[in-house]
Amino acid sequence: MECRDVRELADSFLGEELLTETNHEILRHLETCPVCRTDLNARRALRDGVRRAFYGAADLEPSPDFIAGLRTTLQNTAYQTPARRGLRWQGWWALAATMLLAVTVGLTYRGREWIAATSALARAAVGDHLNCALHFRLAEKPITLEEAAARYGPAYRTLESLPPDAVMTVAGPARVLERHACVYGGRRFAHIVFEYRGQAVSLLVTDAGRGPELTLPGEALPHVTSAGRIDDMAVVSFRASRHMVFFAGDVAQADLMKLADAVAAPLYRGLAGV
Repeated sequence: MECRDVRELADSFLGEELLTETNHEILRHLETCPVCRTDLNARRALRDGVRRAFYGAADLEPSPDFIAGLRTTLQNTAYQTPARRGLRWQGWWALAATMLLAVTVGLTYRGREWIAATSALARAAVGDHLNCALHFRLAEKPITLEEAAARYGPAYRTLESLPPDAVMTVAGPARVLERHACVYGGRRFAHIVFEYRGQAVSLLVTDAGRGPELTLPGEALPHVTSAGRIDDMAVVSFRASRHMVFFAGDVAQADLMKLADAVAAPLYRGLAGV
C-alpha cells in the first residue's frame, strides 16, 4: 500500500469502517512511513476535538417537548391494541427500545457527518494559508473585506476591525499584516494574516454549512479545539454561530492555541451578533 492509498482510506480507517485485511495493510505501511503516521495523528486529533465540541453542544440535546412527545407516543402506541397479561409491558419496552435506537442512530449519523465536514473545512483552511498567505497560487484574486461584506454578508465587515491590528498573547505579540477575502477550493474565506512568533499565521473564517448553530450565553467563552497538524501546519479552530474560525501556521501548537485564546471571545461575540 502506498501513501496515496493510505491518505484516501485514512478517514475510513479512523472510523473503523474497513475490512480487517485492509486495516492490517495500513498498519504495516504506518510502521515504516513517518509522514503518513503524522498525517493520521493529525486527522485523529481533529476528529476527536470536533467530536468533543459536537457532543458538548447544548442545542443538540433533545428538547423537553421532544421527550414529552416521545413519552406520549410510546404510551399511546403500547395501549392501542389488547395484549395478553405479561406481554403488554414487553411490547412497550420493545417499542421504546426501537425508538430510542432510531434517535441514537440519527444523532450519531448527524454527528459523524458534522465531524467529516469540519475536517474537510480544516484542510481547506490550511490550503488557503499555504496558497494565499505563504505562496500566492489562487485562481481568483482576493477582494477587500468591505467589498466582500457588500457582496456576501455583514460577517466580513466584522472582520475589518476584529481582531485588532495588534494582539498581545501569553506567547508574545501578534501583528496583522493583511485582511481580505479569498477563495480556495471553491470555498470563500475571510482571511487575516498575522506576523506571529516570526511566522506568517492565518486566521480564516468561513460559513459552517449545515452544522449546528452554537450560541454561547453572556460572557461564556468559545471552545477552542486543537486539530493537530495538517500538511505540516498547526491548526486550531472554534465555532462562532454560523461560522467556523481556523488558525493555521508553522508555529508550535501551544503557541497557536494562545493566539486563538487571545482573540476568540471578542471575535465570537462579533460574529454571533451578525
